[in-house]
Amino acid sequence: MSEDQPVFVQLRRKDPSVQWGFRMNGGRDQGSILYIQKLSRNGVGDRSGLRPGDGILKINNVPATYLDHEQAKMEIIRSGNELDFVVQRDAIDVGQHRGAQTKPAPKQRSEVDEEPSMYKGYTNPNVQSRSFKILQQSLNYSEAPQE
Repeated sequence: MSEDQPVFVQLRRKDPSVQWGFRMNGGRDQGSILYIQKLSRNGVGDRSGLRPGDGILKINNVPATYLDHEQAKMEIIRSGNELDFVVQRDAIDVGQHRGAQTKPAPKQRSEVDEEPSMYKGYTNPNVQSRSFKILQQSLNYSEAPQE
C-alpha cells in the first residue's frame, strides 16, 4: 500500500478506564488539520498502528476536516470502546519539535479526560425557573375567589 493512501486504523479496548494512549493536536479553530502529536509507548493507539504525524481525516466515519479541537474530542469520547480513524500517514512532520513544522505550534493542547464522574454539581431545591414562577402566579390568580 502506498504511503499516499489513507489508512484505516481501528482502536479497541475492553475497559473504558484504559486511556487511548495518544495526544491529538490541531483542529479548524487552531488553523491546522487534526493530527496525532505523540503516542504512549505500548498504549492502545501505538498497538493499533497510529503514528506521530498521522493526519486525522475521519473519526468514526465523521469527516474531521471541519471539526474544531473540542468537537473532535467529543467524537472520541462518544466512540466508547471502539474508535475508528482514517488517517493520512506523515501529514505533519512532528519531528523533535512540539508542534507541526508546517504551521505554527498550536497554543492550546489538551487530552481527552475519560474518567467518569458521579458528581453532577449542586442543585438548589428552592430555585425555580422564571417561566415556572409566571405559570404559578397565573394559576394562583385564577384560583382566587371571585366576588
